[in-house]
Amino acid sequence: MKAKYCAVMCAAALLSSLATANDDIELYGQVAISMYSYAEDGKDTINRLDNESRIGFRGAKELERGPRLIWQIEGNNVGSGENSGDGQLGFRDTFGAFEDDSWGRVQFGRFLTPVYAIIDWPYSNPGLGNVFDWGDDIAGGAYYDRQADQVSWSSPNWNGLTTTLAVGRGNNLENSSSNFYGASVHYNYGPLQLHAGYEYGTERLVELEESGSLMTANSDYQTYVTGFELAFSNGIGLFGAYKVMSADYSDYNNGTSDAGTIEDIIGEKQAQTSYSVGALYDIGFWQFKVGYAANNDLEIDNRKVSGTADNVLSGQAIYFLDDPALLYFRVKKMEINESDITEVRLGVEYYF
Repeated sequence: MKAKYCAVMCAAALLSSLATANDDIELYGQVAISMYSYAEDGKDTINRLDNESRIGFRGAKELERGPRLIWQIEGNNVGSGENSGDGQLGFRDTFGAFEDDSWGRVQFGRFLTPVYAIIDWPYSNPGLGNVFDWGDDIAGGAYYDRQADQVSWSSPNWNGLTTTLAVGRGNNLENSSSNFYGASVHYNYGPLQLHAGYEYGTERLVELEESGSLMTANSDYQTYVTGFELAFSNGIGLFGAYKVMSADYSDYNNGTSDAGTIEDIIGEKQAQTSYSVGALYDIGFWQFKVGYAANNDLEIDNRKVSGTADNVLSGQAIYFLDDPALLYFRVKKMEINESDITEVRLGVEYYF
């Protein structure tokens, strides 16, 4: 363990010295530590420390006989408690890219898919991710988030309109037909931003464990997401998004389980919709934000499954100690899997 962190520190020192000689190389990251209390009905209250601190390196190089080269290597969160991480360098967005003002950017490596980039921000904040991000009930999932083995093209800005197209490997690494295809479109006009995204995946591996046996299937899935943002000069902002997810299943494998077949459990098709809305107000060095997100009931073979709807209501206050440093306090109430949950969080974040 000591040797691993020593190697990371040596690499940081080396890149810092390079950055002194070349302004195109940058050391960046965040120190983000919070204390939270998580109270679920019928269970003991959990009081923990969450450490989302991480570090990364990025740079750009104007090639003598080629376009601009962009690169980034970003480490995982340090983590603590149940949200443990290992600080692994390259675990988060790590890629190489070629960029030109006339035709945009072609990017290779590990980074957010076009659809997930919309879902992640701003619609999963403040604290709405338990529902709108990773809280849906589609067996196996209906989109990827940060995916390796990915290639994308992002357009230049065409009078406020930008688009991204992406293709990459799926999670079934032994199946060459396990892939995903994604696209997003963004439009900015004055205080209004519009977003739309679509992702389609093939042969996604779905795994369930029943009675000590691993049961598997494959899915072809698709997700649509649309959203808007409004930011007014008086400090008021509004946002909202709607997400439609579905998956079709095949190639069922029951292993040795006697708890029924996986086809009986997940059906032939699942579908679910979600939405997120919120408002914020900036005044002086303060920002106040409130958000609400919900998953509607899961449908299996066109039949609604009662008890699968979720929702979260969250409020947050931020005080900016400096442009890159802030304190925040967040309270949220959730109803997930028919359980009532309250979370209170106090944190500090510094970005460099």
